[in-house]
Amino acid sequence: MRSSRSKRHIIWIVVAVLALATLVTTGGLVARQRARTDPQLANSDLATAFIGELSAEASASGQLLPRREAALSFSSPGKVEQVDVQVGDTVEAGTALAHLERAALERALSNAQQTLAIREANLRELQAGPSDEDVAAAKAAVDSARTQLEDLQAGASKEDLTAAQAAVTSAQAQLDDMLAGPSPEELARAKTALVGAQASLQVEKKRLAAQDAQITVARQQLDVATIQLEDARYFYEALKNDWQHKDYADYSPEAQAYKDAQAAYDVALARYNLSLANINDTAYRNAQAQAAQAQVNLDALTQPKTVEIAAAREQLAQAQLALAQLTEDKTAQIASARSQLAQAEANLSDLLQGPATEQVAIAEAQVEQARISVADAQARLDDATLVAPFSGVVTGVDVAVGEWATGLAVELVDTSSLEVVLDVDEVDIGQVAVGTETLVSLEPWPDTQFQGEVVAVAPRGSAGSEVVTYQVHIRLSPGDLPVRTGMTANAQLITAQHDQVLLVPNRAITADRQAGKYYVYRVDGDAVTKVEVTIGLRDDSYTEIRSGLSEGDKVALNYEESSFPFGP
Repeated sequence: MRSSRSKRHIIWIVVAVLALATLVTTGGLVARQRARTDPQLANSDLATAFIGELSAEASASGQLLPRREAALSFSSPGKVEQVDVQVGDTVEAGTALAHLERAALERALSNAQQTLAIREANLRELQAGPSDEDVAAAKAAVDSARTQLEDLQAGASKEDLTAAQAAVTSAQAQLDDMLAGPSPEELARAKTALVGAQASLQVEKKRLAAQDAQITVARQQLDVATIQLEDARYFYEALKNDWQHKDYADYSPEAQAYKDAQAAYDVALARYNLSLANINDTAYRNAQAQAAQAQVNLDALTQPKTVEIAAAREQLAQAQLALAQLTEDKTAQIASARSQLAQAEANLSDLLQGPATEQVAIAEAQVEQARISVADAQARLDDATLVAPFSGVVTGVDVAVGEWATGLAVELVDTSSLEVVLDVDEVDIGQVAVGTETLVSLEPWPDTQFQGEVVAVAPRGSAGSEVVTYQVHIRLSPGDLPVRTGMTANAQLITAQHDQVLLVPNRAITADRQAGKYYVYRVDGDAVTKVEVTIGLRDDSYTEIRSGLSEGDKVALNYEESSFPFGP
């Protein structure tokens, strides 16, 4: 950055160099000697004080930056489901930029909403009081508990005891019978029945065998008759087809043999069919069933009855338990029944009195808690969609579909709010204020200057390696130029403007740094007079003279008393 202080340093260095050159070069001495005799050359070392305008400027450089930019990220990590923009896209405020997976968040919201609905229903039910059905159910519970208590207090009746004892006796007798097994008489009867059934089965088997033999003979006879019939038919048809014998073929012995074979065949077929019709295995199947049942009955008497004995023992245990329950001490059961009755009566009383204040307060707190859960779930679902906080241009997309988003996602710049941000030296910052006019040029268009205005000055400076600088913000209207954020900008800040003031060239001023005074050498003809002046504003070429000179006065430039040609 170039400041007014740096300008002054440069000017004094130039003055020193010129003075040194004047002393050590012969050319400079010759030129001043000639100025004494040549007015045109002498005038080249003189200047005339004049009235004019003067402005002070401070130069600074910076960047074209947006007033609004955003580095957006999701409020909570998640897997990216969709990206809606890419670098360079122009978006409006509220536009969706990217989405995280929403299925789990939507389920969480649905669950929270259902919980809220349930708790609101519970609160409404509590505030509405008990229904007729609830009261009726509570009264029925009281009646049932009272009846149970009364039954226990009354004890078992004689009929119940008699029946329970009879059940135990019956179950014991049944178990004893199973454990004792069958008597010799039962076994003898079962064996006799089995022998008789097996004998009947053998008789039926023989009868069926005889019928099978008859069928076999009838079948054989039928087969012989069939062969004989085929042979007779063959000779008869052969004779009938012979043209010499066909007229008397029906009266031939072959025709008679064919008729006899047909009759024999019919008789054999009838006998075979009759033998088949006489077959009857019903008696045989009945005999089989009776023999099988007799075997089962015998096996049932001789095989162990493990399952039946276990069942009989279980039945006896149940009967004994029932009898014990009727005869045992009911003190503990009566106490329990009394407690149940008291609880049922308390429940009925609470129901009739309505809900307590504490119950309603708890239910209301649960509803409020459920509402907060719904709001939290909705907020998490909303946060799963990243939206543009303002209208602008997307400058960065740092996520992709399928990635796990944990940091920066989308970068956005408001291009309508571009401004020049300068770093101004602390030497010049005192003369810069909001409203200060500026001339700005951008590096891509160095020959184009834009009018600007200071809109903000940073209240705090930034200390660098050598100087302290302050940020100055300048509003800029670049028109239709395709400006981009981050472009380098150079600015001239007009820190002061004086009109109709007395001016002389900077080279006419001589400074006494120790005394803090300024002088000029006024030339009047051949006379040179050292005059103390009060200076004001200064730029690269001229200095404002506030006192000590008048308009039209001649002053020497770069004057040194020992070398000035005109003398004192």
